[in-house]
Amino acid sequence: MKSLTEHEIIRILTNQFTGQPGTPLGFDDDVSAIPFSPKTWIIVKTDMLIGSTDIPPGMTAQEAARKAVVATVSDFAAKGVKPQALMVSLGLPAPAKKKRVQDIAQGLGQATREYHCKIIGGDTNQANDLVLDISGVGFADPKTLVRREGARPGDIVAVTGPFGRSSAGLRILISKRKNDLAKYPTLVKAVRWPRARLTQGIILAKSHGTSSSIDSSDGLAWSLHQIAEASSVGINLHTIPIATEVERYAKDHRLSALELALYGGEEYELVVTVKPRSFNKLKRRVPSLRKIGIVEKKRFGVAAQIGGKQITVEARGWQHFT
Repeated sequence: MKSLTEHEIIRILTNQFTGQPGTPLGFDDDVSAIPFSPKTWIIVKTDMLIGSTDIPPGMTAQEAARKAVVATVSDFAAKGVKPQALMVSLGLPAPAKKKRVQDIAQGLGQATREYHCKIIGGDTNQANDLVLDISGVGFADPKTLVRREGARPGDIVAVTGPFGRSSAGLRILISKRKNDLAKYPTLVKAVRWPRARLTQGIILAKSHGTSSSIDSSDGLAWSLHQIAEASSVGINLHTIPIATEVERYAKDHRLSALELALYGGEEYELVVTVKPRSFNKLKRRVPSLRKIGIVEKKRFGVAAQIGGKQITVEARGWQHFT
């Protein structure tokens, strides 16, 4: 029997709970929201890391714990919300070694210092694999929070940085080729030490110039399709933001740099749409912000015109169970 994909599993589960009162963001955004007052929503998010599927060769327990926090913080960043507190559910195979637990604690502590949030509790249990589940909570003004569904025709499509590093870095770590490990340290670092764009996300949200936003942890192409679908628009790209070192790596290994940039995952850049009159001002405040396309009225998904050629951008990216 064919296995369900991650997205099919999510759809089956969420179909049981659609239409619940008091859930203004539903299940199709980066975070969930509970109205607390007319001017304040409680924002919550949880993200899980599993050792066998999410920790590549060469990643330490400390790096894995830090990455687990980054994944949750990144979803808050996409909405322009600062997480105030985190809770950690930790599953460990027996026997639990003191050094490994200390390394996990250090990684969690490193991340909370980076993003100025605190861990206030959690749960521990025995498991067959390492499990790190990070739940976050914060507060937002519903008028400031940036949803996925706000893109409008004429808006500029932009990203907070180039893509492909994590996808290429993962290949390097899995291959264990010493030459590549030495030659492409920034690609390896992108996997082992990712960064959430929290500061940038908060600036973009507070500007009121950003019409939609999504975290790109499932890949650039998938994130663009999610915005297009949620906003009932089409997205036309005029460039693919490929990192320079990804182009070099792809050339060395006869790979498609386009494929690495579009369909990798765990980049943690923000993919946004910006009102045209606001872009230059936001670019001054977020220098890494880069135009990659335009929002169009016709609903056609995502397409790209690169070097005079029409390129189909497929609705795929990182998924478990595939």
